[in-house]
Amino acid sequence: MHAELDKPARLQYWSANREASERDAIDFETLDDAVAFAMTQKPGNKDIAWVRTESGETLTPEKLAALWELTRMRQ
Repeated sequence: MHAELDKPARLQYWSANREASERDAIDFETLDDAVAFAMTQKPGNKDIAWVRTESGETLTPEKLAALWELTRMRQ
């Protein structure tokens, strides 16, 4: 996973109030940027962030939180 931190990623928010739409996805130049955005920006405080890596892996909110902690420890 650490090898992908500098590769592109796509952030998608899901909500109980609406279906996820591809047009609402946000592309980031790096997975590191996508994780930072997901962990610091909470649209409506109800949506749940998921990230898809360049290799196609889907990172759940739990994985995002763990990766966020690891990247913060590196700083």
